[in-house]
Amino acid sequence: MISVVSLFDDLADGVYTLAFRLLRDRHLAEDAVQETFLAILRGRAPYRGDGPIAAWVYRIGYHQTIAISRRRRDVATESEALARIDDRTSPPADAAALERELARKLDLAINGLNPTLRAAFVLRDIEELSTREVAEILELSESATKMRLARARAELRDQLEGYLSEAHV
Repeated sequence: MISVVSLFDDLADGVYTLAFRLLRDRHLAEDAVQETFLAILRGRAPYRGDGPIAAWVYRIGYHQTIAISRRRRDVATESEALARIDDRTSPPADAAALERELARKLDLAINGLNPTLRAAFVLRDIEELSTREVAEILELSESATKMRLARARAELRDQLEGYLSEAHV
């Protein structure tokens, strides 16, 4: 049996990344991590052994994050996030500055995704979980997960296309 401490050591950063990407708030993401591991400690969702233990922890984290998101009232709208992406400033001249600017634009684009697409993208492409694990966490079929990933990637590509062609990256 794996201890909660070792689960925390191994998976807290990943749960935090998922929560932060969905909630866009450091403090709320920390709350989601705390609530996730409290739920595990209290046995609210016991591990049944029917999949990877990491997927079980991420699933609890995802549900805790969604619960926090529903309670939150000051969520930025998608249109506000997209408007920030379109603030076209002149691109920086040096490579390091270009890289920082691209990272900022990518973060804004990811934040602008619909939360269901963002969750799939973060788990698969940032946390590098398998498609099967992402499907288990989000309680979807693998084909539905692949569709969400394709939509997320297409939206990101569309949102970043103008910037990438301007910056010649």
